[in-house]
Amino acid sequence: MSLALAEKIDGYIEMCKRDPVNSAARNRCSYTMWNDQSLAVQAKAFLSDFAGGAVDVVVLDPSAEGGMPHTRAGPLICIPAYHTGLEETLRHEMVHIQQRREPALWKMKMELDGWKHLADSAIPEVWRRRCRINPDTCEARWFAWQGRHVPLPLFVREDKPDLRDIVVRWYDIEEGIVKSVPSSFSKRYGELGVSSMEHPYELWAYKGIRGLYFKKLALT
Repeated sequence: MSLALAEKIDGYIEMCKRDPVNSAARNRCSYTMWNDQSLAVQAKAFLSDFAGGAVDVVVLDPSAEGGMPHTRAGPLICIPAYHTGLEETLRHEMVHIQQRREPALWKMKMELDGWKHLADSAIPEVWRRRCRINPDTCEARWFAWQGRHVPLPLFVREDKPDLRDIVVRWYDIEEGIVKSVPSSFSKRYGELGVSSMEHPYELWAYKGIRGLYFKKLALT
C-alpha cells in the first residue's frame, strides 16, 4: 500500500490542506517516505503473527504528523523515523485499523458505551476550525458523551498552531458553551491524558478493549 493510494482512498492530506489552521500546523512537516524502511520490516514481522500480512507499514520523515504514528486507509500504519516503543505503538494502531475496517461496528460500540456520533454541523465553526485533524479519527470526527459533551482537541494557539500543542475542551451541546472535563466522564473513565480524551477512538486505543483481537472484533 503506497501513500498515494491511501490518499486516493481517504483524502486525508487534502483535507488538512483545505483547513487553514491545520495546514499552517503542518508547514514544517514533511509527509514523505523515509529513505530507511528497516523499522517497517521489524513492524511487519511483529504484525505477521496477528494480522496475517493484511496490514502494511511505512516509515515516514521524522517530522510527519509532528512525529506521531498513525493509520491511513489501506489499511496502512505510518511510523515516523526514529520512533521508539514499536510493539506498544503497533498494538495501539491496530485498534485504529479495526476501527477503519469496521466503522459501523465501532459506532455501535460507542453508542452502547454512551457516545453519540455527530455531523460536522453540530459543532460551531468557531470551535471546529481550531481542532486538530487526527488521521486516526478523521472519518468520524465528532462524538458526544451522553449525547451532550463533545471533546474538542483545540490548538492552544490558533495563530501559531503546533500539532503537539493542544488542549482538550468539551463543547456542551445543551448549553452551547465550551468547558472542562464533565464529571460524568471522569467518573466513568477516570483521569486521562490529553491524547486519550480527544476522541473515544483514542480512548479505546490507549486503554484497549475487552474482546478486541487483531483478527476479530467482538463487543463482549
